[in-house]
Amino acid sequence: MNQARASLQLFADRAWRRPALAAELARYVTVLEQELAAGESFRSAMLAAMTGILTSKNFFFIEEGSATQRRALLNDWELATRLAYFLWGSMPDEALLAAARANTLHQPEQLRAHLKRMLADPKIRRFTEAFPRQWLQLHKVGMFPPDPKLYPDYDVWLEKSMVLETTGFFSEVFARNLSLSEFLHSDWTMLNPRLALHYQVPPLTSSGFQRVALRPEDHRGGLLTQASVLSLTSDGTRHRPVHRGVWVSEAVFGHTPPPPPPNVEPLAPTPANVPKATVRKQLEAHASNANCASCHRKIDPLGFAFDNYDAIGQWRTQEVMTAGQGTNPTVDASGTLPDGRRYDGPEAFKQLLTQDIDRFAEAFVEQLATFAVRRVMTVDDLAQIHAIAQGSAKDKYRLKDVVEQLVLSDLFQKR
Repeated sequence: MNQARASLQLFADRAWRRPALAAELARYVTVLEQELAAGESFRSAMLAAMTGILTSKNFFFIEEGSATQRRALLNDWELATRLAYFLWGSMPDEALLAAARANTLHQPEQLRAHLKRMLADPKIRRFTEAFPRQWLQLHKVGMFPPDPKLYPDYDVWLEKSMVLETTGFFSEVFARNLSLSEFLHSDWTMLNPRLALHYQVPPLTSSGFQRVALRPEDHRGGLLTQASVLSLTSDGTRHRPVHRGVWVSEAVFGHTPPPPPPNVEPLAPTPANVPKATVRKQLEAHASNANCASCHRKIDPLGFAFDNYDAIGQWRTQEVMTAGQGTNPTVDASGTLPDGRRYDGPEAFKQLLTQDIDRFAEAFVEQLATFAVRRVMTVDDLAQIHAIAQGSAKDKYRLKDVVEQLVLSDLFQKR
């Protein structure tokens, strides 16, 4: 029985990501003894006890803190778990558990060494795929399938390629430890032959995703002109400048605009007997309503910058209208930001965004911290978020450096 108890101890320690207390383990030893007393085989009795360990809340939930001890910081076992699930999306490995067992993981030099090791491990791909999907809301891509009559070239492979471009782009920035500014404006992206055709860039000679240098006439670069982002801020028939503006406000500036007032009428379809007008022209008339104007002045300029892209992210100079009279109207992608700065087209707009890199860095850190500690950031966290961003500013906000600043911060190591 002592050997069985020791085996259950090892199993519980691994499953619960911390040493199981004697009183906790006693329950499962009792299960083992009762099963044996009932005539079950030793194997069957052990499986019953192990099943109990795996159905415990200690396995299902990531627990932090204890009822008998008051403390603000994570202990080393909890820190190992938070770090492992943040970067690898799984349980701590033996090296992390050994550091927790020795009570050395919280030491800055030890924590930095383990972080470096984890960033170089192939399992880091779980982070580079999961985080951008949460941050950029990529689960919404394809939520409103485009109308096949309006967009006959759209297919499932194109939709998957859109998302893979964005996650691949994030992975490339991460792997090369590039600046966060690459997310706003870059002269390269990750393409496969299907997306190259969609973007009307020179055909690729090999299959699979690859880093591709962009020309000015490609009208791409950064995240904001990727088809995944442009399509998730559209519906199945047309682009939505307001949705695009809200997305930029949230993803780039970390600010969620207030919801629209109740009973706001949607844009009316263009009557067949009037001249064709862009969605922008219809919105400008719609936003003249006093209840809507104040918010639209802040949101709309962030979305109008991308009017050159249709609902599936293709470049255009005219907005194709199915209703109304006359020729299709010319796209107007110019605008004025709330602070008075003007832009003329998406390239100029992205250049303005790079001037706000400090604001973007703080918004990014907030998203990263939310993913890492599994809770929404509050006003009490703002000072720490600012400090983390500033700590990586001297190195031009390189992505791995931002991750390191977060892991070594009090924000990451507090309960």
